[in-house]
Amino acid sequence: MKARILWLLASASTIIVTALVAAATQAAPSFAGQWVLTSISPQRPAYDQFWFGTEARVTQTETTLVITRVSPPPQREARFTFGAESRNEYVVNGQKLVRDSRVTLSRDTLLISTDTTPPDGERWLSNILRWSLDPDGTLVVGDTEICGKGECPSVVTTLKFNRRTASLRRPNKRTEKGEERQILLSPFSCLLYTMIAAVA
Repeated sequence: MKARILWLLASASTIIVTALVAAATQAAPSFAGQWVLTSISPQRPAYDQFWFGTEARVTQTETTLVITRVSPPPQREARFTFGAESRNEYVVNGQKLVRDSRVTLSRDTLLISTDTTPPDGERWLSNILRWSLDPDGTLVVGDTEICGKGECPSVVTTLKFNRRTASLRRPNKRTEKGEERQILLSPFSCLLYTMIAAVA
């Protein structure tokens, strides 16, 4: 009887671990959060990332992505829909600027390919952003600026951002941690009791 219970427990543990690994593998990366610039390479004194600046807020759902530039001024917002072309319009130096973008999310990489149309109406592919997350949670953005119609070389700038986290109060060791431990163990405990009852 004890051997049967041990075998059932081992089988249940294997199933739970396998399910957790599969869920983690299938989950798409989330770039949501408030991001603060920590480094730019190579250093370019006049460089200013149009949507990110030095701090930006990213909101992400299964179908949409929103970038809100927080600082420095001017504040800007860009809204995108995955799998469709999205248009964002701005006024820069008193002139209207139209940016049409395509956003794709493949494995761990998010790509934003953007066409720019200045007041003269001549539209061209001007910019490609490549987002990824390092293992430590750092947001890495590769910004490829395409010069005109290829008459000059493109410029690639790598930006790194850290997620701004709100300060959290210290948990009460006797309550909050205990409750968290209970919540984490309760599904397994229920399964354990059910299996023991079944073989009893």
